[in-house]
Amino acid sequence: MWSGTAIANKVAVAHMDPMTAGVLRSMLAGILGAGVALVARFPRPTSPRLWALLMLSGVCSFALWPLLLSLGLGMTTANHAALIMAILPVLTGLIAATVERRTPRLGWWIGVGIAVAGTVLLVSQRSRPGTDTARSASLLGDVIILAGTGVCASGYVIGGRLSPVIGTWATTFWGLASALVVLVPTFVWLSPRTEWGAVGTAGWSAIAYMTVLSSLIGYAAWFWALGHGGITRIASWQFMQPVLTVAWAAMLLGETVTLPLVGAAAAILVGTSVAQRAARGW
Repeated sequence: MWSGTAIANKVAVAHMDPMTAGVLRSMLAGILGAGVALVARFPRPTSPRLWALLMLSGVCSFALWPLLLSLGLGMTTANHAALIMAILPVLTGLIAATVERRTPRLGWWIGVGIAVAGTVLLVSQRSRPGTDTARSASLLGDVIILAGTGVCASGYVIGGRLSPVIGTWATTFWGLASALVVLVPTFVWLSPRTEWGAVGTAGWSAIAYMTVLSSLIGYAAWFWALGHGGITRIASWQFMQPVLTVAWAAMLLGETVTLPLVGAAAAILVGTSVAQRAARGW
């Protein structure tokens, strides 16, 4: 489900304003998430500090990150977006280590170095001038998505400090709901940028995919799997996500898979894997 997020997002921004698309999918997910949280009676924060953590986590993970992803995808390819997003576990570990003042093992730093080198290769790699890929994979788009992964990683770290108190499910679904405080007024402000009558079936289907499958069912399936299969065992499957996205982009969007792209993908996935293995011993 998550491997299709960048593909659906790319389709959505072809039918509506990129920033509006990012806000819309998160706003709809927030409304559904609030309903799930109320029906399931998930626990809520019990102090102003915990509410602040929930708001920060929700805004970073479910408001700013989708907005930056959509904005970046309006300027770059789904291939590039998927592989930049693959560095998310590394950034999460780096931010967590900084906040908690931990010194990661040497193996972690080696993995980070490899993954970062792959990301630099990816961002700096451009297709031949005049090709469709060259026109659609801009440096600015890549940088925006890279910045977005940093924002998302920060949201994960903040949410990680709240999850032990109210639970992962509550943190996720109340986080989706809390982001509505920012998403609703932002959507009202941005909505005139899109000619809604011209948004076709493909555009609305893409929004529905990101709302239901990427945001709600995807997270629910992920947390269920973590609880039943163990974090260490299940987390490794996350490395399939960028690989599948690149395959979907080639088949559905006609994006070209080049040798530098494959090299960058290998470096990012190997580096992230090395860092993740070293992090288990912290």
